Amino acid sequence: MTQARLFNYVTFAALMIATALGYQSLWGLLFLYWTIPNFYSGHAFFLSDVIRDDDPILFWLIQIAWVVLGLMLVVLDFFPVGG
Repeated sequence: MTQARLFNYVTFAALMIATALGYQSLWGLLFLYWTIPNFYSGHAFFLSDVIRDDDPILFWLIQIAWVVLGLMLVVLDFFPVGG
């Protein structure tokens, strides 16, 4: 097994454990991580491939949504609402 595959399995297990324990910040970090290559490539995957040059409004809406969702999940773990 390559290091990349092992890292994917470990990350998946960590995400599942964190979710079971009620921590969503790892998902938030993953959402933020997913946006980085999209900025450089100009491609985002929604229900299909969204290309920045072909559909810039949808591309940027998706990017903004992922960044906001990622930040919300991280922040809410450290500053819970109503808790």
